[in-house]
Amino acid sequence: MEQRLSQVRSSTERLVKALYGLDWPAEVLRGPSLLPGWSRAHVLTHLARNADGIWRVTEGASRGESALMYPGGEPARDAAIEAGAGRDAAQLLADVRDTADRLDQTWAQLPDTGWEVEGITRTGRSTTRALVASRWREVEIHWMDLAIGYGPADWPAAFVAPLLPSLADPDRLGPRLPAGTAVELEATDSGARWTAGSGAPVLVRGPSWALTAWLIGRPGAVSDVLTDPPALGTWLS
Repeated sequence: MEQRLSQVRSSTERLVKALYGLDWPAEVLRGPSLLPGWSRAHVLTHLARNADGIWRVTEGASRGESALMYPGGEPARDAAIEAGAGRDAAQLLADVRDTADRLDQTWAQLPDTGWEVEGITRTGRSTTRALVASRWREVEIHWMDLAIGYGPADWPAAFVAPLLPSLADPDRLGPRLPAGTAVELEATDSGARWTAGSGAPVLVRGPSWALTAWLIGRPGAVSDVLTDPPALGTWLS
């Protein structure tokens, strides 16, 4: 757990440093991110509200209680992101930094028994331990979504290594493929292969980071690396 916490902390520190190293004129802040319908301000707000949500579960776990990550459910979460996206750059960046710091401090103080306490997330019940990995995904993936010069090729190898085989698992990938479609994935850097779906497989080749970006639904970020990968259904971590 200490290693994973250190990895999340490192990614977060690098993200915050990058954010504060940029100018944020209105046209950049309100400009489109890689997520349809969301500006960069929306993505920044989401990162902060995600940290708040995981903090809420962790704080509950410290008392042995199961807490809601997003009280009010999806509508309240979406409304908070929309409302926060109208703030200026100074407020948005401070929100990302401060909520991440509070979460990290709460993790550091969590008793050992708290890591297995389950909270209620958007996708169901999850242990506090599992939410540490979830937060790492949020930081690395949404940093890319900001489209500020950080792409999937910049992801740490230790981030991609466990995520790719999880996404490529036939039981998870198969239902996301178009009917009658099969794929054979080949990671050109490691030689690892996976097959999913039904029918004659289409070969999709590329480095591990590119396959991962495609599998999480960011084909535009790797369109020059992968050859004609099929469209996939929605992925929700």
